Amino acid sequence: MNNRRVVIGIFVSFILIYLIIWIPRPGGLFKGELSIFQAAFGQPRIDFTNLGRILLHLKPIPLILGFLVTPIHCLVRSHRWGIMVKHMSKLKLFDGFSIIMVSYFTNSILPLRIGEVVRGVLLGRRIKITNSAGLGTVALDRALDMVSLLVVIIITGLLFDFPAEIGYAAWLLSAISLIMILIIAAMILFKERHGNLPNRLLEWLPVGIGRRILSIINQFISGFAALKSPANYFLIVADSVIIWGLYAAQVLLVMIAFNLPANYPVIAAEPVMTSFVILVIAALVLSVPSAPGGIGTFHAAVIFGLALFGVGTDEAAGFAFIIHAITIIFYIFVGFPFMWREGLKLVHLRSMRVDGG
Repeated sequence: MNNRRVVIGIFVSFILIYLIIWIPRPGGLFKGELSIFQAAFGQPRIDFTNLGRILLHLKPIPLILGFLVTPIHCLVRSHRWGIMVKHMSKLKLFDGFSIIMVSYFTNSILPLRIGEVVRGVLLGRRIKITNSAGLGTVALDRALDMVSLLVVIIITGLLFDFPAEIGYAAWLLSAISLIMILIIAAMILFKERHGNLPNRLLEWLPVGIGRRILSIINQFISGFAALKSPANYFLIVADSVIIWGLYAAQVLLVMIAFNLPANYPVIAAEPVMTSFVILVIAALVLSVPSAPGGIGTFHAAVIFGLALFGVGTDEAAGFAFIIHAITIIFYIFVGFPFMWREGLKLVHLRSMRVDGG
């Protein structure tokens, strides 16, 4: 099943990259006017000469500032994660940053978001908790991202008239987010009120297996214990707001680097709104299986989002390429040495397991 998803993801990315660059003309092929190659690659969608000219005229200072947003975002995420795990043990800010960088590095080069598993296992090693408990904190972190995205979708949707297909996708992702939240809440309440019930449900299994499964379930749920302390709520919400603010700031800075506000009055009138619209569309499209790093899907989402504001294909493609590159380049070139710091080699990333130990 996982292998099938990898193949589907790579195929989707390949198709989207192809459609970004070329305009297929099957009609000419069927009429006998074009060869297969001409029908498939004869009409580029992007004027690469114009694209090169656009990239050469980028403003360097906002681009550099946009690049620097990425490490700041990772530090804030590390701080929020430290709040989530402090009921287990203290996670130093730099240690959390190190683990997150390895996780992002892994997600950038490997499929199926294996970096989330790596992150949970590395946390277990760092603060001496079980891998399952570590993965529980990662699940909570991602759940908070879903909740934050849900809030951003609702607010942005009230202020901007999305196309119908984006609205449907937003409703679907919102429903998934709510289900995820309800499942987490149910797991916590279930453990609180019916702590012995899982024992009875697993009685039919051999004793060793039943205890093992129960141990993993309990350890995973323990990763959500940060939600029991209202004192954590303000800091978690504050960090979540800062994270989304940084996302929007990065998009805005790259827009300034491309001089989009000066060239497009619609963007100049609502630059912050434009940033959030692009973020929402990118988040929705990235829920589709894709190649590692969101290659193809992210670019298609950004180009589509900018087209809503009248940005031409060449500029939009350049924008998508640059904003993707300044994050992925940071994750790869900074994440790689942090992998050594965590005592890992590339060969270890795929083989990490989550169990009770």
